[in-house]
Amino acid sequence: MPIEDSSVDWQPDKSLYVAVARVTVKQQEAWSEAKSRAFDDGLSFSPWHGLAAHRPLGSIIRLRKPAYRASARFRFERTGCPMMEPKAREDIGG
Repeated sequence: MPIEDSSVDWQPDKSLYVAVARVTVKQQEAWSEAKSRAFDDGLSFSPWHGLAAHRPLGSIIRLRKPAYRASARFRFERTGCPMMEPKAREDIGG
């Protein structure tokens, strides 16, 4: 299926679903006030935070990158919470 032409209808017979991994996560604390503040106010989401090999493909998706950045900047300016991108679990409060 073409990546750069979003006008082409998806044809499952030409591009079959292929499972590539299974993620198993240990049981963990579901919610805490401190973790909620750290995640809700202190983090931004962007598909571009991952490995370069896993970054989104296609021009339509690339157009979303500035929108993710602007949304995070707007939220951080309003909350006064500094932007933080954790590198390890210990970087997240709570």
